[in-house]
Amino acid sequence: MSNLEKIVDWYLSSPIYKNGAYFAYYSSRRKGPIYPEITAYAISLSCVLFRRRNDLKFLERAETCAEYLRRVGRNGGIPSLTDNLLYAFDTGIFISSMLDLYKLTEKKVYLNEAEKSLNWLISLWDKTPFSAVDKLPESKAWYHLPSVHLVKLVIPLLKVSKCLGDIEYEKKALKLLSKYSGLQTNGGGFRVNEASTDIMSHPHCYAIEGFLYAYYLLRDQKLLEAARKGSEWLTKVQNSDGSFYRRYTIERASESYGTKNMAREKLKTSDVTAQATRIWKLLGVNQQGIEKAYRYLNDQTKNGGLILFRSGSLTARARELFSWRKPVYSWPTFFYLHSLILPFGKIEYCSELF
Repeated sequence: MSNLEKIVDWYLSSPIYKNGAYFAYYSSRRKGPIYPEITAYAISLSCVLFRRRNDLKFLERAETCAEYLRRVGRNGGIPSLTDNLLYAFDTGIFISSMLDLYKLTEKKVYLNEAEKSLNWLISLWDKTPFSAVDKLPESKAWYHLPSVHLVKLVIPLLKVSKCLGDIEYEKKALKLLSKYSGLQTNGGGFRVNEASTDIMSHPHCYAIEGFLYAYYLLRDQKLLEAARKGSEWLTKVQNSDGSFYRRYTIERASESYGTKNMAREKLKTSDVTAQATRIWKLLGVNQQGIEKAYRYLNDQTKNGGLILFRSGSLTARARELFSWRKPVYSWPTFFYLHSLILPFGKIEYCSELF
């Protein structure tokens, strides 16, 4: 069985999935939590796999996941089951998945769900232009604040604009792109938010994906240039083994942010490594970097799924070798699976981004 088929089998039948929902992770000792955002990704990925393979297993999986998310949603908002907050990002991913499923099945129930969640999402639109959560917790992390990951909300906004024929959603998407383009450094990396001098590689990739999707639909060369610069930053910071660190810091040069990127923590992460390969394949660049990344990801695969983190410390890595409790994670494996089936240099496949 090829590596791709092992991952597809993992996607359909591993302990990462149960009763319409995907867990964030599992190991021999523990499992969970259920992750609604990732379950929405699974809907879109299942739609992609159904189109590729014409196998009803994938359509059935998409519809089962959609039914689960319809049950857990609250007035259109999609919650995190770890903190009970409603998230703009997660809700946007759900809207996107519902539109993918509606396009595939033409079942009005999915369009209705998308519109319901869209109304909730737009309620968070203000001068930021989106709040990240419905209620700001006392202990705030970067993802509770308006940060660069919200660029990815242009995908559902543009899908809605096209589906409903309403230009207002395209205008909102353009405002979102305009705001967060200001966070791109001279070297191409997207800072996490206006208050930060850090580049977190995972939300950096989300920003590129938003710009890529917008270029695919709108064909504005400035959007493509932002995506290319972000892609080039990934090429510059990729480790020799094909991996990426989770967080980088940048030095301030006069009034603008310079191009010197330094790893702030020696924690390698597979989600970014998989995302980078998707970005490079869509742009048709850095074939050598893709091959290195695939070797790294293959090394981090366990029973068909990916381990999320690996320490760059030799001591920590030695401990990992003797650990039987390394969790396998859902979303990096989803990104990797999609990357493996993407053709090289076919930017029209941006239509599949989730």
